[in-house]
Amino acid sequence: MIQVKKPLNTILLAVATLAILVSCASKPKATAPEPTPAPVAAPVQPTPAAPAVQAVDQSELDKLLSEAQDLKKRAYDLKLFEVLPDDYKTVNALFDKGKKAYDDKDGPAAKEGLGAAIAAYKDLISRGIDEIAAAKRKDAEDMKVTAVKAGADSEQPERFGAGDEVFAAADALLQGKKAEESIGGFERSRLYYELAWKRSVASGLRGEIEEKDFAKWDSGNYQLADTKYQAEDGFWSSEKPEDRVTGADALDEAILRFNLVIQKGREMVAGAVKETTDGSKQRAEVIKANVAVKDMYETALDLYNEGSSQLAAKEYESAAEAFDRSGKAFDEAYEAAAEKRSAASAAMKDADEATAESQRKAEEADPLLQPSSL
Repeated sequence: MIQVKKPLNTILLAVATLAILVSCASKPKATAPEPTPAPVAAPVQPTPAAPAVQAVDQSELDKLLSEAQDLKKRAYDLKLFEVLPDDYKTVNALFDKGKKAYDDKDGPAAKEGLGAAIAAYKDLISRGIDEIAAAKRKDAEDMKVTAVKAGADSEQPERFGAGDEVFAAADALLQGKKAEESIGGFERSRLYYELAWKRSVASGLRGEIEEKDFAKWDSGNYQLADTKYQAEDGFWSSEKPEDRVTGADALDEAILRFNLVIQKGREMVAGAVKETTDGSKQRAEVIKANVAVKDMYETALDLYNEGSSQLAAKEYESAAEAFDRSGKAFDEAYEAAAEKRSAASAAMKDADEATAESQRKAEEADPLLQPSSL
């Protein structure tokens, strides 16, 4: 019994031991808490360096400045400050800004500023040329109208016809989008129309002087005027543009001096007519026309006063006309007054004769009226 019991106890002990071991194996091992890691600071990023300013070659800047200056001068020579004044100021301001940067040695700013000025000048000049061509065309058309009014188209066909030919050629260039090339043509056509007009005016004045014999009153101015008038014909024949411009100046002086001769002639004529009228006025007053034919006398006097006013205003032609009419009116008043005086004298004579005849008859009829004889 004792032997059987021992192995059983051994087995139980072994099972209990095994259970303990299994139980121990299934429990998790206790571990210490892991420490919280310290925050890691973000690495400092370096500030990116500004891109390096790219240098501009000085020769490039010099070229830009030279081109901008040339365009500026051209805009001035074209007088675009008259055609597009606001735009002209704006473009010049761009140039000044670019030039300042150039002087300050700021290459990039100078390149940008001068480049902008160059582009703006080119646009300004392009638009300005179109405006100028249109204005020159109108100037030529206006001068043509003036010439036609003076009869130059028929009186000066050579100069007027040349104006028409040059105008047509210039207009064709303008219609063909060649505005700049057309400008000179329009200027020449205007000049030729001007020459035709002034030549026609000068010819008319010269003709009046000859017709009315005014040269005798101012021979000096007449000779100078005629010399300039003849010289213009030579300037026109040379066909050089500068000579034809000089010809226009010669005609200006000829017209001025011809007018002085005419003015002097008219003044002298007006004075002569007034002198004649003064004689007629005095004769009418001597015969008492201001009493005998008062209305006729006052009409003549009104015309005389009108002539005096025109003379004072140096309106010599009008004054001469008024004095001439006044003189004729004074003469008519004189004749009317003379007729009245003659009629009155005849009536008085008739009355006297009638009175004498009545007296004679009365005496014959009444002997008592006869003178007593001794």
